[in-house]
Amino acid sequence: MDLTLAAIIIMGGWVVAIVAAGLVMILRPGGVAVPFAVAPIALPEPTGRRDEILLGGVAEVFGNFRGRVRGVQLRPDNRQLQDIDLATGLEDGPVPATAIQSADGQVLRLAGSWPERPVDAPAAEGVSLRQNATVTSAEGKRLGKLQLVCFDEASRTVTGLVLAGRGTPSRRLLPIDRVLAAGPDRITTSLKAAEWTKLQPFATDWEIRQSVLQRLSTHPALQALTRALSIDVQDQRVRMRGYAADDAQAQRVAQAVRSVPEVAELDLELVTDQRLARAVSEALGRDPATSAARLQVSAHFGTVDISGEVPDRAVARRIETLVSQVPEVQVLHNMVSIRSASA
Repeated sequence: MDLTLAAIIIMGGWVVAIVAAGLVMILRPGGVAVPFAVAPIALPEPTGRRDEILLGGVAEVFGNFRGRVRGVQLRPDNRQLQDIDLATGLEDGPVPATAIQSADGQVLRLAGSWPERPVDAPAAEGVSLRQNATVTSAEGKRLGKLQLVCFDEASRTVTGLVLAGRGTPSRRLLPIDRVLAAGPDRITTSLKAAEWTKLQPFATDWEIRQSVLQRLSTHPALQALTRALSIDVQDQRVRMRGYAADDAQAQRVAQAVRSVPEVAELDLELVTDQRLARAVSEALGRDPATSAARLQVSAHFGTVDISGEVPDRAVARRIETLVSQVPEVQVLHNMVSIRSASA
């Protein structure tokens, strides 16, 4: 065979293969970008806490490995989560979103069983979101890669996408209403490239809690305070309760928490030693049985010390009753002495 003819045949075969691959990408479900509805139909308000699906993360059933999350399917009209696609696992088909029990940004936990979809049931039109899909701005510039999908746990409505892009912090939360169209490999948005740094930095609630604890533990004036704090993080909102020595220390706590870029909101309520001692003194002063007693009250991180003299044991017991009714008191050291009859 002539070498030129052989080369033409080989090159022609390559062209046919490339065209065929392109057709497969276009025709396969989810292979093209699907436009989102401009005005979502019956888009419910979030009613529960936010869950986060890590694309590429582990899916478990009762703690047993079930596969890795390859992608998710959602409806383009109301942004509701439909299915979870698992790879390298035991499932040969999509898992319905109704099987999701929790998703904390690390592990996707599924129910033990779920109804099988009928074989002849028509497939609903959906948008496929895959790990590392390229996300572009309104100008067509690359913003980053898709990492997580956030949704409201009660309604299963997708509320945002987490992108890994340029700068520090590198992960940002893109509201779902800024998405114009999406496919498994590319997502287009209405976001301008210059708006990237204005997006909320993202971290899972567990990561934020660890960052807050690290900031507090490395601050010389706040190291001993961590044991007196209760820290709860939900949807990047930090709720902190506990005790502080004074207002200045409480202010340093607020500054340390707000220095974590991923914290979206801080609800801080710390009881200072002075405030707690005053609350206890006022409670004792309002009661006729204890108002005349000569008492000294001090407080430290929820522990109250009371010393002084009382006329009898009934008054000493009354002190304990009154102090137990002050909500912020954790421990009471009742060190009052009983005044003797001869004195």
